[in-house]
Amino acid sequence: MTRGFPEPALQRARELATGAADWQPVPPRSAATVLLLRETEQGLQTYMMCRASTMAFAANAYVFPGGRLDPQDLDQGNELEFDEETLASLSLRMSADFEETRGLLICAVRELEEEAGVTLDPHSLVLLDHWVTPEWEKLRYDVRFFIAHMPADQIAEPHGTEAVAARWVAPADAIAEANQGSILLMAPTRAALVHLLQHSQIAALVAAADAREIVPRMDRLHIDESGQEHWAIVHDRTGEVLELDRPVPPVEARENP
Repeated sequence: MTRGFPEPALQRARELATGAADWQPVPPRSAATVLLLRETEQGLQTYMMCRASTMAFAANAYVFPGGRLDPQDLDQGNELEFDEETLASLSLRMSADFEETRGLLICAVRELEEEAGVTLDPHSLVLLDHWVTPEWEKLRYDVRFFIAHMPADQIAEPHGTEAVAARWVAPADAIAEANQGSILLMAPTRAALVHLLQHSQIAALVAAADAREIVPRMDRLHIDESGQEHWAIVHDRTGEVLELDRPVPPVEARENP
């Protein structure tokens, strides 16, 4: 299931594609999300939450626990200990400086605890993917996706008011439910679930994630010389086209009348 593409958002995408925009895209805010994983006899499962309909961003969508980077995350991140080589490698993969890299790890574990009641060591997080909200959106985030093993001695359950439901689900089941129209998945969420499909064990997924080249990916509309519209994935920092003629992405921010 994908949310219908509102005309105002499509108009903004076209203005950007043609250079006719008399406005600047909203700068994205750094954020982090965690794919909490557990192994079952049927394969991997991940913990997902359904966001409330009142949320301005990704309303009604099934998402992983996460949220935006706060100033205190940067302060606490300075206390994380890494050897210089490890920190440099993490920063490169996360497309962030050292301070933001540490802060994003703190952000990820903080949001997980606030939203699911699960406590993790930030050093245990493994980077899986990196997505940036498209420029036509009015709310934008620069999101790092992490994977983590669910501690056996803890229970994940929804906390706070952002989620109206939460459950453990197999990646294939979540994708199938979205295809059937039962649940809503944002494009980056679906992409993360696709990564999980390829592995039945967390160790294998971690090894594959560590071996992947990870760049900040963003949806963008391209219009060719004939006027034909093409949806693409581009490198957020360089603008390089990474994938062309992809399906129309769902809109992530709620459009106000």
